[in-house]
Amino acid sequence: MNIQATIIMFFGLLLTACSLTTSQPSWLDKPGEKYTQKRYLSAVGEADNRNTANDRALANLAKIFEVGIKDKSLDFSESQVTTNDSGRVTSNNQRAARYVTTEAKQVLEGAQVMETWESDEGRFFALAVLEKVPAERRFREGIRSADRKIEERVMYARQQAPNLVAALAALEQARKIEIQRSNLNRNLSVVRGKGITAHYDQAKLEVLLRDALATLRFKVMADSSQLQQNLESAISALGITLDKGSAYQLKATMDTEEIQKKQGWYWLRGSTELSLMHEGEVVAKKRWPLKVSSTDKGQVEQRAKDMLSAKMADYLYELLISN
Repeated sequence: MNIQATIIMFFGLLLTACSLTTSQPSWLDKPGEKYTQKRYLSAVGEADNRNTANDRALANLAKIFEVGIKDKSLDFSESQVTTNDSGRVTSNNQRAARYVTTEAKQVLEGAQVMETWESDEGRFFALAVLEKVPAERRFREGIRSADRKIEERVMYARQQAPNLVAALAALEQARKIEIQRSNLNRNLSVVRGKGITAHYDQAKLEVLLRDALATLRFKVMADSSQLQQNLESAISALGITLDKGSAYQLKATMDTEEIQKKQGWYWLRGSTELSLMHEGEVVAKKRWPLKVSSTDKGQVEQRAKDMLSAKMADYLYELLISN
């Protein structure tokens, strides 16, 4: 073969190689062709540099498991779940996260960026995948661990707790663990198609908490009629019985500073304290800061009263689960 033919062949191969590397890969729109849905979860990320594209691919993969828990103790409100199908993500129709949170990293343990590609326009694309079987194993282990912890706390509340506050605290811990378990179960459903039924779900634990609260009987003492009224309303909201003959006494105090004016605003600062005593012995005590403001001096104290009225039930519940 002469030199001219060799040069022609060389440039032909070079052009072929360039065309292969610059053409859009199939995994960009159809990741399941190479990484089958039966075995993998996958997601694509796009950015103007390779590292950010990798991060966004992992972030988009995490969104498949994404859950948002909004826990309000007295309402025992649960969560909403959002899921994103794997596929191409562009800056025009979705704001992709630039990082993966610590919680997401735990969920994505074992996830890898398997493919990257740069387009002619200088945009980078990355494909992240997670193998289902190892992920399923981890989620199952987490669920089993959570179930054991929940069972232990429920049994402690029923049989071993030295007082009512300790029992309520144990039940509240069980409820919070069940929220974590629910997240794990949703994750398991993503990789396996179905989860594992819980013996103690949120509904059952809420019933146990409500029943435990209903057994409580308190007498009340406060350093003002307004505070007394707030405390009695909070007791009623939680289903607790007001009993002047009870051995348990609930006490409320409020300390405030002088109203101060700064930059056109009037400020009132102080604190509210609740304590629960049994036959003179303090069982639980907790303090919360008080800080309200208004441009009208006459409204500051009223705002403080309104705030306490709105929050007293939450404060009381926090006190009762503080052990």
